[in-house]
Amino acid sequence: MTAIMSEVITWSSNNLMNINWNKTKEMLITTSRDMLGDPMCYDNNLIERVHSFKLLGVTIDDNLKWCSHVNSICAKASSRLHFLKILKRCSLSTEDLLHFYLSVVRPILEYACPVWHTSLTKEQTCQIEHIQKRAMRIIFDSNCIDYENFCCVKNWIHWKLAEWNCVKKI
Repeated sequence: MTAIMSEVITWSSNNLMNINWNKTKEMLITTSRDMLGDPMCYDNNLIERVHSFKLLGVTIDDNLKWCSHVNSICAKASSRLHFLKILKRCSLSTEDLLHFYLSVVRPILEYACPVWHTSLTKEQTCQIEHIQKRAMRIIFDSNCIDYENFCCVKNWIHWKLAEWNCVKKI
């Protein structure tokens, strides 16, 4: 590993780049916890070992599960639904509320979905669906709309059937 670190440091120096040791992280992707060993250290710079980190807006776990990412996007989207409720109370039209959802909330749920959506558990899929169903109830004032048919008519992603929807968008 030291040889690889030396190559990275040489490359960065040759390309006039400095390594920020405070931001450098190490993540071991393994299911075996007995092979962990000590964290990496280079020139007295201890590299922090993390179990998950955010890369380009996607949270990656060391076990390649998407729990942290799904929790993160659902929390962020849920906070945006609060603004949707406020807009609803201000008597915005259904069309404007739908536009807000499609431009502010849904991109959070869909961001980089071709990377992670096929690996979601049923529980994670339901967690994302729940956010979308909440938005539908806020926008259309109804609990009795058939969600599956609504997704087809409005071209909303039905996360349980998301395989072809995400691939179709690429």
